[in-house]
Amino acid sequence: MDLHDYKKILDEAYEKIPDNVKKLSRFEIPKVEIRIESKNTYITNFNKIINTLNRDRRHFIGIFLKKAGTMGEIRGQQLFLKGTYKENVLNRLIEQYAKQYVLCSICNKPDTEIQREGKKVFLKCTACGAREEIKEK
Repeated sequence: MDLHDYKKILDEAYEKIPDNVKKLSRFEIPKVEIRIESKNTYITNFNKIINTLNRDRRHFIGIFLKKAGTMGEIRGQQLFLKGTYKENVLNRLIEQYAKQYVLCSICNKPDTEIQREGKKVFLKCTACGAREEIKEK
């Protein structure tokens, strides 16, 4: 095989790579913006967080509140949490959620979706094609 054939094969292979894999944009896990009123905490940028993570609100809230060990609900555009929480604690919980339910463990891209098969839950990556079972921690 000469160098010209090799370049041609590489070019053909590159053309077959999906566009969302070619992008070099770096995914950033959103940081919380909070407001504390008496003994309650409000995450004021909740919609931005959900949109960035691209996950169902109910799924996120169920896991997030369980990990935070509190009760809460959506109030308007905000997430209400019973109790006072520091930003770094809430940011760490969102990071844990993203690593487990959003980011692909193979290519580390957020182009994933949650799939259910019976009682098992899988994280399917649309960028690299990886599929991995989500284990509850």
